Amino acid sequence: MTTSNFQAFVQRLLEKHRARAADTPRWALDLLRRQDNPTCAFCCSPIDVSRRQSWGLSPLVPFNQGGPVEPSNLRMACKACAVERGARDLLAWEELAERVPADHLEALKEARMGVLQRSDNHLTSVGRYAKDGTVLNLLHERWKHPRFLVYVERHENGWFVGWPVGQRTQTTRNEAAALLRHVHHGRWMEHGEVVGFDVSEDVFQAAVWQLIEHHALVIDLSPDDATHGERTGQDSWKARYPTLRQVRQRRNGAHETPWPLAGNGHIRSYSDKAGSVRMREKRRASREAETKARWLEARHRLEHRDAAVEAGQVRPWLPGERAALQADVDDLAQAWLKARARVKSEIIPAL
Repeated sequence: MTTSNFQAFVQRLLEKHRARAADTPRWALDLLRRQDNPTCAFCCSPIDVSRRQSWGLSPLVPFNQGGPVEPSNLRMACKACAVERGARDLLAWEELAERVPADHLEALKEARMGVLQRSDNHLTSVGRYAKDGTVLNLLHERWKHPRFLVYVERHENGWFVGWPVGQRTQTTRNEAAALLRHVHHGRWMEHGEVVGFDVSEDVFQAAVWQLIEHHALVIDLSPDDATHGERTGQDSWKARYPTLRQVRQRRNGAHETPWPLAGNGHIRSYSDKAGSVRMREKRRASREAETKARWLEARHRLEHRDAAVEAGQVRPWLPGERAALQADVDDLAQAWLKARARVKSEIIPAL
């Protein structure tokens, strides 16, 4: 790791952080403009929609913090409120509490909680088979605090972790800096615009989890063509739950684990406690059943198409088309056999 590597990381960090948010769709702007007697969503002052320069749109959850670009997240705001707030989280906008009634502020916070269910990075460490109430309670406690951005990038000897220095006054960011420096012994990298640390590979996984628990949104800046380390699982830091129903269905998907996952040559260690063994068997049986269902469904579709072609109900196969579909079915069959072998390897030693 050299100083030039860190300078390049800082440049990418600042470019990403200063990048302009996605343009608000015209349909969303027209929808908000058609309100009767529109007022500022924050200070409640009337808005003259004919004077476009006197008002703007301010998201309840800022776009750079994972807020969705949709009408439920957008609010009409007078120019003064939009400028004063900037890109801060609603909870970090301390001046607003001095100007508006408490019940109005609470209503805004409740709306913010609703939007957060459709925003990015709801990563939890409670486990794949955690109860719905456990997951929701953890997320609600996290959403009661302002979120902040943390950027990471891998280098040959470890990881760079940093965020813009202009936001260092926030308590959570000070706690994150103390955590990286004193608990995980990250090396502080001095820079005028960025709070940066060089964290070793062996503690990075634990450090990321603790940053997430400190309400951080972790953004990976590593290039897609990085040759050091696997890129599998890189999107597992982000999870979208558009509805409460999908929060309850989270156990049907893969367990979220902060990237990086175990690479080649890494020896996995498993707990031999009875509860851990049972949960491992349950997870492997669930994966085996899922892969078998996908294989049987693909095989059934192919057989149904063969029968339809033979009966003249659909067009004939194009050259190479059936072979490609058959290859997909064979791949799913191989995936099921691998999952089945893992289940057997878990059960046979127990016998």
